[in-house]
Amino acid sequence: IDILSRNKKGFFLMVEGGRIDMAHHDGNAFRALTETIEFSNAVKTALSRVNLDETLIIVTADHSHTFTIGGYPARGNNILGLIREAGPGLVPDKDPKLDLQKKPMTTLGYANGPGYRNGTRPILTDKEVTDPNFKQEAAVPLTSETHAGEDVPIFADGVNAYLIRGSMEESWLFYVMADAFGFHIK
Repeated sequence: IDILSRNKKGFFLMVEGGRIDMAHHDGNAFRALTETIEFSNAVKTALSRVNLDETLIIVTADHSHTFTIGGYPARGNNILGLIREAGPGLVPDKDPKLDLQKKPMTTLGYANGPGYRNGTRPILTDKEVTDPNFKQEAAVPLTSETHAGEDVPIFADGVNAYLIRGSMEESWLFYVMADAFGFHIK
């Protein structure tokens, strides 16, 4: 940003958090979430180094994944851990929630991917599911988790950010960015 900002005509910079996508395809929630935190830190750094009166920052994704939250974990439950429901005082129970087969469940999972367990669920432990290399359970066996069809959110700050909210057609972003550059496209 420091080097690009020397250009008096302005600049365009696109940054992709590609390792988020790679981790999801591998069914690895720990790495996907860790990379998301790093991407968020990069956005914070960018926001601190630009003048938002003359800059437009857009944060979005090009697709979703089959990644989901399931069960009813208590507030404060380790997102990577086994589900513990709220006990007395809304504190997470000591023992994990069990499924109909009397096996503990994780909060996070995938609809498909390499975490499929041959149709049987193992008895998982907190140590196992919080390991950085753990592949979340998947409902359908695939060598690589796939993209999903949900709309992805769009966030913006700076020039013309008011034109971007929630989710919208991606073609609209072209016009917003072009206008921020001073290009008037019909």
